[in-house]
Amino acid sequence: MRLLTTLIFLVAAALPGAALAEGHLVIVGGGLKAENAAVYRAFLDARPAGTPRIVIIPAASGEASASAEAARDALVKHGASVADIAIAQIAMKDDPGTRTVDESRWARNVDSEEELARLENAGAIWFTGGDQSRITGLLLTKAGDDTPYLSAIRARYAEGAVIGGTSAGAAIMSGAMITQGDSMGALLPGDAGEDVGLARGLHFLRNNLIDQHFGERARLGRLAVALIRLKKALPIGLGIDENTALVVAPGQRSATILGAGYVTVLNAAQATASPGEHARITGLVVGLAGNGDEIDLTDGSVKPAWYRKDTKGREYFERAATPGGGMAVPGTMLADVIGEALMDNAEADEVVRYSFSGDLGVAYRFGQTDASRAAWGRDEDGKAAYSISGVRFDIEPISVSIQPIEDK
Repeated sequence: MRLLTTLIFLVAAALPGAALAEGHLVIVGGGLKAENAAVYRAFLDARPAGTPRIVIIPAASGEASASAEAARDALVKHGASVADIAIAQIAMKDDPGTRTVDESRWARNVDSEEELARLENAGAIWFTGGDQSRITGLLLTKAGDDTPYLSAIRARYAEGAVIGGTSAGAAIMSGAMITQGDSMGALLPGDAGEDVGLARGLHFLRNNLIDQHFGERARLGRLAVALIRLKKALPIGLGIDENTALVVAPGQRSATILGAGYVTVLNAAQATASPGEHARITGLVVGLAGNGDEIDLTDGSVKPAWYRKDTKGREYFERAATPGGGMAVPGTMLADVIGEALMDNAEADEVVRYSFSGDLGVAYRFGQTDASRAAWGRDEDGKAAYSISGVRFDIEPISVSIQPIEDK
């Protein structure tokens, strides 16, 4: 509890007076495919003029050399020069694929003049995936202060360098960092899953909490609990799907979405949680942003890409919304639920989905309000997606009793 209180204080204290950084942030939800040209080009194109150097930091990985080389090869594939790429020798775990190098010895390099020199004049810095706690364990001192290496990264960012990262490299971006957990473990007592863990992040992104592998690992409930526990120090959470990037503009007032999936926007500014071991959270607001959409990071609203058109008055579906859940029910992704079943459905103003573990579970209740907006359209590659803002979202505890139906 003392750690969480300290974390809330550190995040909240840093928000009002933080100086505006100059660079972009390219925050990827994991699973970044080498052929995702839009994301890689956004990262490369965000380098300031005259600073082509790219530093890859594999600190999170258990296979540091291999992950850094994979990132290097992907960047070269999309136009970077090999000569401009430096791999930082900063890691915590030995890579079993390299017989002659013990990467675990790189842990001491956060004070190395040689590694600091690699960062000089860098226009781009990339964090690979792995375990986010390894990154913070290396780049923050035991007292929670910046190491010389992290101070040098901040200096480059303030000079306009772009900072990017995927998976664990995304989780570190916030002032608070989600370290572990799943939705059922966060929402239910007992052994339903792993509870959400919070620790100090690197605070490149000042006002929002990042989660990653979001839709693929059903992390909406986990993000909701994390925001509640932070007591509105970071009221807006951003859950990034795999192979998808949140590209944060300088000044951090807006961000653009690139890639294959969605970024879920979860606003807990007006949310309340009832006391007790069973989670009951009301007053959340949820939205979705897809490729080409823009998010206002100050209020969580989504501006649709130009090719998406408002669904209001031209809803594609007209069917009663029935509650449900489970593997036999189609349309379980958030876009299916609040897009097709709710906002793009002329017969629905509320949709409920259930999840359970044993005899306990949760109901996700989504509803339209006067502030709800949705748009739908296809991008230049023909892929369809929704843009959604302002959907009411409540989480309610339920008990579950399952009885087989006997044949008569």
